[in-house]
Amino acid sequence: MKTSSVDSFLARNLESLLRWSFAIVYVWFGALKLVDLSPAHDLVELTLSWTSISTVVTVLGVCEVILGVMFLVPKLTKVTLVLFVVHMAGTFIPIVGGFAVAYTAVPYGLTLVGQYIIKNLVFLAASASLYLTWRKRTLPS
Repeated sequence: MKTSSVDSFLARNLESLLRWSFAIVYVWFGALKLVDLSPAHDLVELTLSWTSISTVVTVLGVCEVILGVMFLVPKLTKVTLVLFVVHMAGTFIPIVGGFAVAYTAVPYGLTLVGQYIIKNLVFLAASASLYLTWRKRTLPS
């Protein structure tokens, strides 16, 4: 079967597309937390009410910006993906905790926040693709 130009483009650029996509989202969302423009502040407050919310949001923002930059450094791929999975696990707390902020009807009716969290499954799949693409490129021939 003939390979299309789209196939060729993706074969050459998939890793970069994934890295830049992750970097843009992480740096942007992290920066929003740092300048107190993120709607995640309210979500963190509802989820982690036992701690200093502004400190947690600031730390999350800094970590997300750093993680976003790390996605652009291929030598850091393993550690970046480990930290990414840890971060993703944290984002699912409201879903697995059954918090009202995530559900209109447990377990299937999701609020906008719940939908926002569930879309992270796509991020996890994209990270698996990034790992496999990176691993294939770095394996000895």
